[in-house]
Amino acid sequence: MRRITAAETWPLRQSVLRPGRPLAAAQFPGDDLSSTNHFSAYQNDELVGIASLFLAEMPEHPGVTAWQLRGMATAPEVRGAGFGRALVAACVAFAFASGKKLIWCNARLSALGFYRKLGWEILGEEFDVPDVGPHFHMWRRLP
Repeated sequence: MRRITAAETWPLRQSVLRPGRPLAAAQFPGDDLSSTNHFSAYQNDELVGIASLFLAEMPEHPGVTAWQLRGMATAPEVRGAGFGRALVAACVAFAFASGKKLIWCNARLSALGFYRKLGWEILGEEFDVPDVGPHFHMWRRLP
């Protein structure tokens, strides 16, 4: 795992998370803040996985600054090979080292099992992200 720039995440974010939409749809508010961190996974020098951490309050815990995992994506051809697990582990380790107590994400329905296997829990009811689809808040308390 290594850190990369926001712009380096955009092509994979677009192809996996916003297919058929313009590259601008893969650019998130806060991508370029100094507090935001972007992580990457490579296979044979090819970018195959990305994840970003943003400082953000978790909606169910107002007033508590936590890390939000966003833009988590792996190339379809490497799914199941451990790159996603490694990215999440790197994000959790970074979040823990920062001293924050929580990490959370907006998880697509198709990703619920993935996060559950990694110790994350669903919090609250299903909600819709416009132009993306149904999601759940998921979270994990940091040790």
